[in-house]
Amino acid sequence: MKKLLLILFFTPYISYSQVIIKADLIQRTDSKKNIENSFDLSISSFINNNIVIGLTSESALADYIQEGFEPIQDSLLISHFQLFCKYYYNKRSFFVLKIPTSSDVIDISIFDRVRLGGGYVFHSKSNFDFDISYDVLLSQNINGWNKGKLSIGISTDAFENFLLLFF
Repeated sequence: MKKLLLILFFTPYISYSQVIIKADLIQRTDSKKNIENSFDLSISSFINNNIVIGLTSESALADYIQEGFEPIQDSLLISHFQLFCKYYYNKRSFFVLKIPTSSDVIDISIFDRVRLGGGYVFHSKSNFDFDISYDVLLSQNINGWNKGKLSIGISTDAFENFLLLFF
């Protein structure tokens, strides 16, 4: 979390483009099938008119399977952070690609946990935008599932709303 706060503090100084701060507040995974509160922060920056790259504090998880037992859902922590790239198809809809920054589990590659999805942004006049997104694993996990995740969050432009905090 300290690394994310440092990135959050220094990004406006080193970036010459729009910086977006986002927090996912609600999520529903296909495996658990219930709505949970979450607080996954992300910071991103536009690299051109349609592409955004960034870092999120969303954890990458995997199932733990012991021979002879049922899998324990999402019990292995692969990575605390993920990199992501968003492509905005138009002003409101986007595609997203997420990949863990590293793998803490020897048998699981970061490429096994790549997620692909899409979303929609509801813009507001106050520059606090609401978005909904859904992503799935690109490759099946050890059980043969392409686990999906629905997220609802809020985002804002860091320079317009938080510029005074940095000075």
